[in-house]
Amino acid sequence: MNNPSEPMDLTHFDVRVIPCRQKHALIFQRWSLLEIGEHFVLINDHDPVPLYYQFAAQFPGAFNWEYLVAGPDEFRVKITRLAASPATPAIVPPAKPAAATAPAAESIDVDTRGLEPPEPMMRILAAVEGLAPGATIRAQTDRNPIHLKAELDARGIRHASNETCDGSWITTLSRA
Repeated sequence: MNNPSEPMDLTHFDVRVIPCRQKHALIFQRWSLLEIGEHFVLINDHDPVPLYYQFAAQFPGAFNWEYLVAGPDEFRVKITRLAASPATPAIVPPAKPAAATAPAAESIDVDTRGLEPPEPMMRILAAVEGLAPGATIRAQTDRNPIHLKAELDARGIRHASNETCDGSWITTLSRA
């Protein structure tokens, strides 16, 4: 049993019980509290590689990413601050496209082929936020969007993915 007078261990951050849509924001909040040279160990139930790509895009050269445990049921990653960086991420999702508020029968195309992670996921999720009831999104990606699917499930978005003859993927999304 924990003693309430004992300080909380800020070097370990278990995100397995945090809802998917909140995880990254809380992880970046924890990151912003680190001084240069400090770290925390992220504990998750899946490989947080999309998070790595976000760190690489938003904080290049300012962090070290070290796997301590690499699955299959638990992942522990030591994230160390190596240099100063903005407290808030430099990259934010793009503005919602005007088409995202179109009439319900509208279908929106989001082509993310050729973009490096996490940009495809960020663009697709930005489009999902403005998805009108009855509308659909047709997202084109270079690879099977397995990490996107977990985010869509957490947001109650229906999705179906199919590989095309050129090896890219088309995922159709709609509100559940």
